Amino acid sequence: MEQFKLEVQANFENGFTALRDNVASVLHDLEVHKPIFSESYARLVSLQAWRSELLCNILDEESEAFFKEAHNDALMSHALARQGAWRVALMSMRSLIENTFFGLYYCEHPVELHQWLSGNHKLGFTEMTTYLSRHPRLSELDVALTGIEVLKKEYSTLSKAVHGSAKKFRMTRTGVVTGLNINSVQDLGAWSAREAATIAAVNLLLMCFFAKHLSGAALPNLRKSISLAVPARKHASLKEKLQITLRQ
Repeated sequence: MEQFKLEVQANFENGFTALRDNVASVLHDLEVHKPIFSESYARLVSLQAWRSELLCNILDEESEAFFKEAHNDALMSHALARQGAWRVALMSMRSLIENTFFGLYYCEHPVELHQWLSGNHKLGFTEMTTYLSRHPRLSELDVALTGIEVLKKEYSTLSKAVHGSAKKFRMTRTGVVTGLNINSVQDLGAWSAREAATIAAVNLLLMCFFAKHLSGAALPNLRKSISLAVPARKHASLKEKLQITLRQ
């Protein structure tokens, strides 16, 4: 038994060093794709701006905590992608959607929030989607503007990554365990596309939900930050339907 313990310890030492070297190698190899990560960072600025420019001023502490966690989820996804941990990066993005939905629901339901804090209230994703789709601030708007349909689609795709229910999200390739950190241009492109669509849709949803706070000349720093995440093709519709002006 003692010999077996020594072998286990030796394997641990090898794995401990190999993991460090693997992460360092992938970080180095992915540096050539720095512009993609720079674009991702620019999109993340919008989530920080929502919190610092508006939500911290209009929401109670417990409700705002969901948006803090959502922002952290997005940062975590970025950091994990940077080191080639693609599957868990997608898991963090899924959590970003969930926490955003939780925040929007519980900020209007203080009793249910109190129950949630004590572990006595649970919401499913379908239930939250239905609630938001029927919300009076959103129900009369085109679904292409609210971002809800995009988030439903992205959530479904990201759930496959979480549960490993689709072949493309497996951590093994051609029967070989490749490790947690992989230098893969294909995975980088897939993650970047998922992240761009998700963060843009989250911004659209928040703009529709909190439109009255952003109209006219209000909160210019927040609107400039949102402009980095929402495609320019959406700007005209946002101005027409919500009276929110974004920067080109």
